[in-house]
Amino acid sequence: MSEFDTTAADIVGVFDSDFNQVFPAGRPIKATVKESAKGMEHPVENGSTITDHRVIEPTEIELTLLLVGEEYPDTYGRIKALFLKTDLLIVQTKTGSYPDMMIVEMPHDETPDVFDGVPMALKLREVQLVTAQFQALPPASVQPGAGKRNASTVKRGEQTGKTETASESGGKKKSSVLYDLIYGKDD
Repeated sequence: MSEFDTTAADIVGVFDSDFNQVFPAGRPIKATVKESAKGMEHPVENGSTITDHRVIEPTEIELTLLLVGEEYPDTYGRIKALFLKTDLLIVQTKTGSYPDMMIVEMPHDETPDVFDGVPMALKLREVQLVTAQFQALPPASVQPGAGKRNASTVKRGEQTGKTETASESGGKKKSSVLYDLIYGKDD
């Protein structure tokens, strides 16, 4: 057991889905947990602005680590591999457990102050997975009288477009603005 191997006493730890500590040689110094929400504002008729609901944003954790000793190159390599693979991790702090966290930033300083290690400020962000659901709209759900745009086209077959005749366009040939600029207007 090395002098830095104190994983049993860690208050803050990063774990994989099997709850194995992923970089036990990285000494957590500080964890800043950011749980926030965005208030959704919109104007009303009298000119004031109201907030009627909020959206909970993904949790962000900035974890300051110190990679020291002979193991710091291996620990750095493990962190970089997790960053590149985008594995989902669990961050355990004194106040709670934060699942589905992904390493989104891994800045580090290489200074002579810490000659046998590397200080690192990992940024982890919660991944919120959503499963989209698609289903066909049954013909009975289309409201009658909603117009041709919303009517069912199931029994109409393949349709071909038709060219507008001079009588339908009011007798004038229409062209685009770009055509008019390049070739001049046909008046």
